[in-house]
This record gives sequence, C-alpha cells and structure tokens, in this order.
Amino acid sequence: MDKEKIKLLLVDDDEDDYIMTRDLLEDIKDTKFDVQWIATFEKAVESLKNNEDDVCLFDYRLDGHTGVELIHKAVELNIKAPIIILTGQTEREIDIEAMKAGAADYLIKGSIEPLILERTIRYAIEHKKAEDKIINQKKELESTNAELKVLYRISAIISRYIDK
Repeated sequence: MDKEKIKLLLVDDDEDDYIMTRDLLEDIKDTKFDVQWIATFEKAVESLKNNEDDVCLFDYRLDGHTGVELIHKAVELNIKAPIIILTGQTEREIDIEAMKAGAADYLIKGSIEPLILERTIRYAIEHKKAEDKIINQKKELESTNAELKVLYRISAIISRYIDK
C-alpha cells in the first residue's frame, strides 16, 4: 500500500529543532512527508509565493521576526495551505495571537509526539478542505441567487406585457 504524500514547508531557524521535527514526521506511519526546510523569514516568504505546500509549520521565533508575522505574509499571498505554529513558548497570548492571524493550530515543541503532530496536520488539512468547500458552495449559491434575481425581473417584465 502506498503511503499518503504530504508536501510540508517547515520554517525554523534552529537546525536542531528542524531535525527533531523531521524525526517526528518520519515516525508517522502511512504518511510520507516531503519536507522543505527553510531557516529564514525572507526565504520563507519567497517560498510561500509558489503556493505549493499542503501544510506549513512555522516556528514562532524567526531570526528577528515572528511566525505570526509570517502568517500575515501568507495571508497577503493568499496561501492555500493551513499553517501550524511550533514554539517553545507556552504563553496563552501567543496562541491566541497566532489563531487570530490565521493559524490552524499551535503546538509546543517540547510536548510534541508523532501521534499529536499527525493528528494536528491531518485535522488542519481536512479543516481547510472543508472550509474551501463551504466557500465554493457559498459562491455557487450567490451565483445561482443572482441568476434567479435576473430571471425574476425578466418574468416580471413579461408578466406586465401579458397582463395588458
């Protein structure tokens, strides 16, 4: 049986944290992660422009920037992939700030286990798919509604001529 393949962008300026996260991802069964590791904020912004990833993991602290700043850049670039913040920080305010900026989830590095990481990634991807489906359905309904309004106007005009 082929493993599911997920293209993952990992942005972390600490190589040891990258290796730890990569090892956690390798421990996940039934899924093959194609991991692209980027260590700087600027290179991450350049990579995000390609909009090719299935999921993104951003460290909160990035060479003088924050993962939340990178989330804002991702939103500006209309990135499709869900974003998960990884951090050593346990402050609730950072969690809330990340979620308000658009993060799908927030994980504390020292407490991540393969099962938790896998669940978080899968949940984020599935949630994003469901969200995109709802957005597309809403657009279809708005389009249908606009068409019905036009048909109603046309039928009202025709009705006035028939009634004369």
